[in-house]
Amino acid sequence: MKSGIIMLCIAFCISDHSNGQSTTGSTDQVIEGGKLIVELVKALSGKKDVDKDTGCKGKYANLCIENASANSITVYLEHRISAEKREVVILPAGKECALQARVGVWTYDLRNTGAMQSLRKGDLLIEGCNNLVMNIK
Repeated sequence: MKSGIIMLCIAFCISDHSNGQSTTGSTDQVIEGGKLIVELVKALSGKKDVDKDTGCKGKYANLCIENASANSITVYLEHRISAEKREVVILPAGKECALQARVGVWTYDLRNTGAMQSLRKGDLLIEGCNNLVMNIK
């Protein structure tokens, strides 16, 4: 596609040059044609950067936690590799989300708010671009 457009521009420049116009006019047309080609190459090469954006893939995901119990719950999250920590408090019949959590394995510790004893501990594998929902009953 790109090479076709460039070849078309070159063909127009050459055909105008062979019409027998004065040398000054032909030179100006060739220069203008060259400028046009350079601008087309810049415009077409600029689109490549937009296409290479992979979005969230492989970078992060969203984790939402729904509390269906009668008590307020606190969830402590820790990323195993980066040691990033998050704390999420969910009210009864509520839902909270940890947005843009890094991909990888997260260790979670589920507790009633204000209590030291864990209700549940475990690991979560978060993969890129997933929207995970954890239901607590």
